Amino acid sequence: MIAGAWRVAVTVFVALLHPGGLIAAREDAGALQRQLEEIIRSTGIEAAIAIKDPASGLEVLLNADRVMPVAGGIRIHLIAELFRQAAEGKHSLDEVRLLPESARVGGLGVLRYMSPRSVSMSLRDYATLVVTAADNSAANFLTDLVGMEAVNRSLRHQGTPEIRFQRRAMPRSEGERSPDNVATARSTIRALELLHAGKVVNRAVSDEVIAVLSLPEVSYVRRRLPQGWRFAGLSGHGPGVRSDQGLLLFEGRSVTVCFLLRSSSGKPPRFDQPSATDELMSRIWTVAVEHFARRVGGVGVAGAAP
Repeated sequence: MIAGAWRVAVTVFVALLHPGGLIAAREDAGALQRQLEEIIRSTGIEAAIAIKDPASGLEVLLNADRVMPVAGGIRIHLIAELFRQAAEGKHSLDEVRLLPESARVGGLGVLRYMSPRSVSMSLRDYATLVVTAADNSAANFLTDLVGMEAVNRSLRHQGTPEIRFQRRAMPRSEGERSPDNVATARSTIRALELLHAGKVVNRAVSDEVIAVLSLPEVSYVRRRLPQGWRFAGLSGHGPGVRSDQGLLLFEGRSVTVCFLLRSSSGKPPRFDQPSATDELMSRIWTVAVEHFARRVGGVGVAGAAP
């Protein structure tokens, strides 16, 4: 452990992790913690990490209560709010709506390139674009539809007020003058646990949200997991910022993960030039996936993002 740098809590129980028998979960979590600290130590990048595996009792928390920017990772809660309001009868997910010009913005996504007043699709399809293409214009449309404060109100109500949706997608020059979307790693995995437990309205609605979040990303952030594994979550990226948060689903298990990174460089992300935070995130994913893969039969790891 790095003195004065990490706030680490490791809570473990002895559980069945492999058909061959029992292992000491304390040693298991400690090994994962040490690996993560090892790869982060020399980078100079600020990191907050939370990993929780209910099946084994493993929990690793590093700087988990530190408020960090999450960029587009906040959209997990935007999509949850859309489905919540649809369940309340405020909207229909199948309702077709025209993309207003007020939602159109640059950056990631495909809607920015479409002709004015030429795009109409269902609310469900807007949510699909938010996940699969990290589409900023689709996210802005849904933000304006459900209301940023409604998202924050639901986050407070479920006991995760540390997660705060504070700005929609906007040009970088404007974004520099606006507060970041923020969260702590601990509050994020708590929100994910509630989703997995069926607490976003009910089991059926929660499963719908998870299904959308499980759609494959086609942005520059890609995860190549072992066959049969899924990731139900989102990534966020901005100048000097990377965040990955979601449910790692495999072998009948659900592991909640939240990786938040911040670099002092503040350089805008580029597809052709991975940043230091991109490279560190790739290494974190490799360590995490290999750790759990070894404990469910030794399956290989296909790769890691990006």
